[in-house]
Amino acid sequence: MQRVTIVRYKAKAEAVATNEQLSRAVFDRVRRDRPQGVAYGLFKEADGQSFIHIFVNVLEDTSDSVTGLPEFDAFQADISARCLIPPEVTRESVELVDSYGFSTSGL
Repeated sequence: MQRVTIVRYKAKAEAVATNEQLSRAVFDRVRRDRPQGVAYGLFKEADGQSFIHIFVNVLEDTSDSVTGLPEFDAFQADISARCLIPPEVTRESVELVDSYGFSTSGL
């Protein structure tokens, strides 16, 4: 099985820049580590405060390549204080049937 995780939340206006800075630290680390089979994106909605994280692991049913990082721990540390609407997490164990842009031999 593979893993798909989607996280949605709304940051306080005064916390948007901090949220993005902490998120970028996670992305910088993931880019350095280059985990195989992983795709991860952060999207900001038109309101400028709502965020969506999308994580896909096409090789196994785990998100440890991101959630196991110290930078992710720093991001998570005060997330509730930064949010107007707390994170809503959807995690799915799935089987990739077909795709464009995802490869089970690594991304």
